[in-house]
Amino acid sequence: MESIADDAAQRELVSFFKQAARKDQNVLEKLELDLNFSIEPGRWCFSLPDLHAFLQCQNTIFAHTGYSQFRKLVFSSPLNQAVRSCGAEIIIVDNQGHVDRSGYALVWNVA
Repeated sequence: MESIADDAAQRELVSFFKQAARKDQNVLEKLELDLNFSIEPGRWCFSLPDLHAFLQCQNTIFAHTGYSQFRKLVFSSPLNQAVRSCGAEIIIVDNQGHVDRSGYALVWNVA
């Protein structure tokens, strides 16, 4: 059974990804300043551990969320459905055989 905190964290995670998918200037500026991320033409590249660390500093709801709980939230959230409604999708760009080592990207303007 999900806790209220998990529900709130899931909503915040979906909200964050939707903002990134819509190219919210505030979100993109923060992502560009973080050296662990790469914003390339048409996509934002990230790893799950780096995203977790970033969100812990950006949003108090994630400040006390451990990495393993964060990873569960990522995979139980309707992230791709949410970003597709904004013309984007999340893909694996560097499959290292384990989710913690693999690289991902939010790709904009998906038809």
